[in-house]
Amino acid sequence: MASFFRRPSRIAAVLLAILAVAWIGSGAVGPQAQERAPAATAAAPQVPVQRVSVIDAAAERHQQQTVLSCVTQADHRAQSVARGAGVIVDLKVKLGATVKSGDVIAVISDEGRQATVRQAQALVDQRQAEYDANKRLIDQGSIPRNQLPALEAAVAAAKAALASAQAEAARANVTAPIDGVVNDLPMQVGQAVQVGSGLATVIAPDPMLAVGAVSENRRAKIQVGQPASVRFIDGSTVEGTVKFVGLSADKATRTYPVQASMPNPKAAIADGVTCEMTVTLAPIMAVGVPRSALIFSEAGRLGVRTVTADAKAAFTPVDIVDDAVDTVWVTGLPSSVKIITVGQNFVRDGDPVAAVPASAPAKPGAPA
Repeated sequence: MASFFRRPSRIAAVLLAILAVAWIGSGAVGPQAQERAPAATAAAPQVPVQRVSVIDAAAERHQQQTVLSCVTQADHRAQSVARGAGVIVDLKVKLGATVKSGDVIAVISDEGRQATVRQAQALVDQRQAEYDANKRLIDQGSIPRNQLPALEAAVAAAKAALASAQAEAARANVTAPIDGVVNDLPMQVGQAVQVGSGLATVIAPDPMLAVGAVSENRRAKIQVGQPASVRFIDGSTVEGTVKFVGLSADKATRTYPVQASMPNPKAAIADGVTCEMTVTLAPIMAVGVPRSALIFSEAGRLGVRTVTADAKAAFTPVDIVDDAVDTVWVTGLPSSVKIITVGQNFVRDGDPVAAVPASAPAKPGAPA
């Protein structure tokens, strides 16, 4: 140990090491270290205030509408059929003729029907004469009164046979079942027909139906009696009313039939025309927002970014109830709210923002 201190070079090295450690320690805990600590704290990253464009939106009564592709269809359509067999001897109408219920459309050959009527009439006359003669004798007491029911039954049977013969003779005339227009006339004079053969189709043009289909999520909103506007390919429109909403869905398309009735007094609307039906639904309280303002949250929920009372961004989920070209009507928002329309994709929930009215558009993401 004594030999160690006899060497000046070793003593100098130890002293230098002690001085170096003391100098380093004085810098870590001295005034300079205290001055550097606040600087390090100030250098911590901060979220800048983003400038965004907003609009003031408020809930209001929105009139919903549902548009359906449809086709026109006559509300009343019936076929005139032959009620008796025979040959057509006369056609009383032509295609497109307007007829009333009961008008004769065609006449079928007699086939002995009138002869049967005359025979039945003769039998009625005979039975009636026999009844009258025997009734007088019964009243005089010459014939027992118990024969009177048999005489009355004979007269009734003869009259029943006459009525049957007259009904059969009437079947020679094929009549129009409803008021309307003769739309189909497949038979010609001289053609033989059987019972049930169709001779003509009569269509009643007034009223006319617009028949479409609605999806299952919209069916509950359509009610009988709601107004409906029907637009045709030439741009003309006719106002009508929902007449029927189906209860059973089509197995292939899972849609429900909807019928709207519209007046057609001059038969201007033809049967089978393609059209578009717009049904006006019950009004609902909703907020109209620009379509571009809609965003998806990180969880995949559809909504909009709004500005809170303390000037911070917040995501609010919404449900779409109706849409137009540029505006979407949604529910789920407060009655009055500021919606970010520009810059919503550059801020996150809780970020401070500087709201600028949409009339003075801001550059998205630019710090205030």
